[in-house]
Parts: sequence; C-alpha cells; structure tokens
Amino acid sequence: MKQRPLIIPIFIPQEGCHHRCVYCDQPTISGASQTPWDRDSIHQHVQRYLPPRNRYPVQLAFYGGSFTLLSEARQRHLLEAVQEFIHRGQVHSLRLSTRPDAIEENNLRFLQTMRVNTIELGVQSLNDRVLVASARGHCSRETYEATEKLRKHGFEVGFQLMPGLPEDNREIFLKTVEKSIALAPNFVRIYPTVVLSATPLERLFRTGRYKPLSLKEAVDWCRASKMRFDSASIAVIRMGLQPTSTLEKPGRIVAGPYHPAFGQLVNSAVWHEKISPALRMASLKSPHLVIHAPSHQLAEIRGHQNSNIRGWLKELKLSSLETVASDQMGAGEFRITMH
Repeated sequence: MKQRPLIIPIFIPQEGCHHRCVYCDQPTISGASQTPWDRDSIHQHVQRYLPPRNRYPVQLAFYGGSFTLLSEARQRHLLEAVQEFIHRGQVHSLRLSTRPDAIEENNLRFLQTMRVNTIELGVQSLNDRVLVASARGHCSRETYEATEKLRKHGFEVGFQLMPGLPEDNREIFLKTVEKSIALAPNFVRIYPTVVLSATPLERLFRTGRYKPLSLKEAVDWCRASKMRFDSASIAVIRMGLQPTSTLEKPGRIVAGPYHPAFGQLVNSAVWHEKISPALRMASLKSPHLVIHAPSHQLAEIRGHQNSNIRGWLKELKLSSLETVASDQMGAGEFRITMH
C-alpha cells in the first residue's frame, strides 16, 4: 500500500482568484492570515512542521488560492523558497490547488521542473447549471480538459467537490460523483456547502433564494458518494471543512451542515449501511450480539456519541450489543458473533 505523505500546508487565501464564487470566504475557511508569504516566513513555517526523522514522505501543499493563476514571478517566488528542503531530502514533493480553467501546458512544464507532482482541481460540480448558479466562471468541459492535460504530464490529480450548491440536488450530485469516478482522480475531498457571513450566498439565503442542506441530508449525500468512491478504489481524503478558530467564531457560519466531526458522521453512516444487514440476520438468532473489527475502526462503527449502537439496540430490539477489537482482521472487515 502506498504510504500517505505528511502534508505541510501553506495557505494563500484567494491569491490568484480573479472573481468570487457565491460561497467563498477563503480566509475564514482556511483560518489563515492574508499576510503574503515570503522566503523567510515560508522557511520558518516549514521548519516547525518537519518531522524529526525522515520516517515517511513529506509533501508541501499550497492551498486556498488558484495557484496557476498567479503571475509566473509569484509562482516562481513561492516554489523556489522550498527547493532547498527538497534538495536536502526533507520535503519529497509539492502539491497545489487551482481551478479547472487555469491549466496551461507551458505552466505545467514549469511546475514539473519545480517538483510539483500533485494538483487539486476545484471541480465543485460537473453540472453546468450548478456551476453557473454558483458563479464558478467555468463549465464542466474544462474539468475534463484539465484532467486530460494533467494526466498527459504525469501529475497526480485530486478533485474537490461541493454538494449542496445552488441548483444542486441529491440526484445531480451523485451524477457528479459518477462522472468524477469516470475521470479516475487519485483522490477526492468533499466539502458540503455552508453559508458563511458576508458572502453572496448569505444574501441568497437571507432572501429565501437558497436553502442549504441539513446536516442529516449532507451526511446522507456524502455517505452515498463515499461508498461509490470506495467501490471504485478512489480515496476520499477529507469530508467537511477543517475546524479552525476563525471558522468557528460566533456568526461566521450563518447556516448549513457544518460539524467539527463531519467526517466521522459520514464514516459512521457508511458502517451503519454495511453492518445493518448482518446484524439484522444475526438478531433473529440471539438478542446478544458482538461486532468484531480492527481497533481503529471501532469508534466509527459505534457512531458519534454511540449513535449507531443506540440505533441498532432500538431498531433490532437487542438486549446487548458490544464491539470488540480484532486486529487480525483487515481494514474494512467485520464479523458478527452471538454473546
């Protein structure tokens, strides 16, 4: 199995962005200062994150802006600032995020010379009506073209998707998931849309022209999409916004399905879907059941605040339901026995 890298993030909120999407407030989402990075501040930042020993691969990532829309001089300034960490073997590769309509062949060749090997695309949706309503400024065709160019030049490709945008619905989003699977990205992030203060989306929400997903709806959409990506062997590496002190300040989030443990909620819902049929069959033979699974999976199987356990006890009229660590089993495996 390929070892996932330690990622050192450098947030460049809204740098390179030429217009504003309806949902966007990058400084709040990232929790990052808008003070421009220079060589010294980058070096200090990277040094704080570097592990003491070279135990696993390290990747430095530029997040939050549209990197490839920066001027060539600014791109070179940021990338050259980290080259010495690569030359010393402390950082092994670079990652950046950008828009699907900001992928040019000449720029990709330059990025390759600077040791960039992973590019995340802010796809958000592959439905053109949703993209227009969200003021994305590009269409789905450009995602297809960008993915083809990145593959041609040997880059690892990531997709960022946003369920619950204006004009979106469950069917439309799951079609975006199926289209994404057909494009075979190396990994995906899923960020359910939340309404942030002082954004165009807040105005739409306040005037009744936009209704955000409930937390229950967002968990359901993401559960269904994660199960499809899992079946296609495409890693979902993040679900839900990263909690930050800036994001969680009172009044910053106006509405929408934000939860600091959103990923756990979704993974628990996936486990509920997988385990329920086996529990239902076993409950016909005994009201005392045990779920065996690897130790690192037990918390998600039990659910947030034991929600899955409580639900199964009530739904199946069980007298007892325990979870037991069985680290001889592989990831994703489980077994049901009677007490």
